[in-house]
Amino acid sequence: MQYELFYLVGERQEANLPAIKEGVNAILALEQATMVGEELSEKRKLAYEIKHQNKGTYITRRFELPEIDFWADEANAEKEFGIQAITNKLNLNNDVLRFLIVKTEDLPELGAKDRRKAKEAANNAGRPAQRPQQRTERPGNNQRPTMQRPTQRPTTPAPAAPVKKVETAKEESKNIDKQLDELLNI
Repeated sequence: MQYELFYLVGERQEANLPAIKEGVNAILALEQATMVGEELSEKRKLAYEIKHQNKGTYITRRFELPEIDFWADEANAEKEFGIQAITNKLNLNNDVLRFLIVKTEDLPELGAKDRRKAKEAANNAGRPAQRPQQRTERPGNNQRPTMQRPTQRPTTPAPAAPVKKVETAKEESKNIDKQLDELLNI
């Protein structure tokens, strides 16, 4: 099964970053993980302060773990295997501020975002930047822009008041009252 480890190292440990990476890789190697592909890292400002640090380096690493049937192995039944062991060891590592391990079934390739941005930049390199159209004539310092009056809309005559409808409405309400009286036998 293939997994992705995404972890954060604070800016205070930046001098020890190669040693920290080696330590994390050693934790993975102890669990018989095989590294897949390249390792990506990116320095960024954190969304919120973690352990009094505002900046850090995000490191992403993909690896594969062999599937172990620990239920069949009675000698090692009490021992932790795979992701659980890696999680416990990374929790004890003070240099790693945060980490996340996910299955890579539905994830894109590492670096896909960078390649997509580079491709978009190459496609847009030949095109001029699109700007909204601007006025060609601008008033000078002592000129005032002229205001145009909106064209007058044709006025439509207001509909005549429906006198007949009012009379018919009164008659209908009397008829309804009579019908109710008959139904209720009052």
